[in-house]
This record gives sequence, C-alpha cells and structure tokens, in this order.
Amino acid sequence: MEELAEATAKSILRTLGFVVRALIWLIWETCFQVIGWYVGWPLCRGLTLGTFPRESISQHEDAGLLTHFVVSMVGLVALIALAAWLTWLLGLMNTAGV
Repeated sequence: MEELAEATAKSILRTLGFVVRALIWLIWETCFQVIGWYVGWPLCRGLTLGTFPRESISQHEDAGLLTHFVVSMVGLVALIALAAWLTWLLGLMNTAGV
C-alpha cells in the first residue's frame, strides 16, 4: 500500500515538475525573447542611429546570441524603467490629492 502511495506521489511530482518547466520556458520565450526584442529593437536602432542591430525587427530568430541578449535586455530594462516611472508618477499624484 505504501508503494502505491509513493508511486502516486512521484507521478504527481513529476507532472508538476514538467508543468513548472513548461511555464518557465513559456515565460522566458514570451517575455524575454519576444517582448524584449520588439521593445528593445527600436530603442537600439534609435540610440545607435540605425546601425545596431543589423537584423530587421522581424528577424529576431536569426540574430546572434549576444545581439539577441543585448537587444532584449534593453527592451526589458526600458519596460521596467517605464513601470517604475509610472509608479512614481502615480504616487506623486496620489500624495498631491489629484
């Protein structure tokens, strides 16, 4: 009877592990690689006056590892900075009674 409970627990934990790994992959793929690229690409192009990255905005899968990482990080940092700025701005509005 204990073996049956142990086998059931292992199956449940193995399934949960698979679900967690799938969610981590989905979050990584969506947030970092796609959203980060599409936000960071125009920022990098604007800051470097059109020289970086050389790939077009729709070619994120063809970009090199370092290029993809830098552009995606710029995009995510920009989104985090925007969220922090909006939070700060809304906090000022709340304290001013607006």
